[in-house]
Amino acid sequence: MTKILIAADLHLSVTEKSYSFSVFDEILENAKNYDALFLLGDTFNTFEDAEKLKEEFSKKSEIYNKNIYLLKGNHEYLKSGGINLSKLKFADNIKIIENIDFINLNNLDILAVAFSENYNIDNDFLKRLENLKEKNRIFLGHGIVEGTLWAIEENEESAFIPIEIIKRVKPNLAIVGHIHKQMEINIENINIIYIGSARVWRKSKSEMVARKCLALNIDCDSITKNYIDLKSAGEYRVYNLNINDIDLKIENIYKNWNYKDIIDINIYGIIEDEILLENKKKEIINKYSKYAREINIKSANLFFLENAYNENIIKEFLNVTEEFESKSVDDEYLEIVELAKYIGIEKISLALQNKK
Repeated sequence: MTKILIAADLHLSVTEKSYSFSVFDEILENAKNYDALFLLGDTFNTFEDAEKLKEEFSKKSEIYNKNIYLLKGNHEYLKSGGINLSKLKFADNIKIIENIDFINLNNLDILAVAFSENYNIDNDFLKRLENLKEKNRIFLGHGIVEGTLWAIEENEESAFIPIEIIKRVKPNLAIVGHIHKQMEINIENINIIYIGSARVWRKSKSEMVARKCLALNIDCDSITKNYIDLKSAGEYRVYNLNINDIDLKIENIYKNWNYKDIIDINIYGIIEDEILLENKKKEIINKYSKYAREINIKSANLFFLENAYNENIIKEFLNVTEEFESKSVDDEYLEIVELAKYIGIEKISLALQNKK
């Protein structure tokens, strides 16, 4: 049985060297149980990152002691003449694919297609297709498969792979890098897997689930697939929290965080002024930053109470709440009045915004 491991869009970078290499280390550890590792493009964030990180990447790869097939992605693509990944010196077991390559691993035929601005089906390509003999075939590429744009939520650079190229191969599976969201779709009876990014890079909706690599087990007449979570990659998590009970909410949710996660918190509701807001932000970051790789706090939908007096209807509402506060008989009653005041101001403010 042939076994291969596939990952994509690792975006190794100098600026996030420690984190991005920790994900690569986990991929290599998983790959020990497989016959080969395929990296489907954008392994490096830029060509410059590839130049600066190639030595460390090679040292780690040599320990793996099996072939690593590295497809060129759009982030590693340079239009300037003569500059390409194959010009860089990588470890001997790293096989660079910069155009179209045919690979045979025991009972598996593979067509690997690197990123390109133009794809051509020429006579040489057709002749090589005729030499494919295995029943099990897969297509590997980096780009957006023609006809699947409707499924893509990301505003990604155009990199269209003609569906005709894939159809000619008649693959069991087409596995593609470039799109960071993990998903499976079927078009023209071809099972297409967008494997997704191996780590959190873009900080978008597409990265709000566990990062994964894909394992394929190939026996004589079938291919089975299995996803493997990459814990070192962390996740991108987004929360919309009311300032009124933010402390309680964060205390409940932080226990699910991984120290490699990126956390975005969008605060809404009502607060006295910007000074209190900045103090609250610092308090949250100081207390919880050790539980995540990065915490970002946004407050676009927050209403400052100091601005309330600019609206007559809110002034009138506050006068009413002050009457109830003056009649307070105990702390519980006052707490209810305070909560009602904040909810009321929030509702009125929202109504005023909608009216405007």
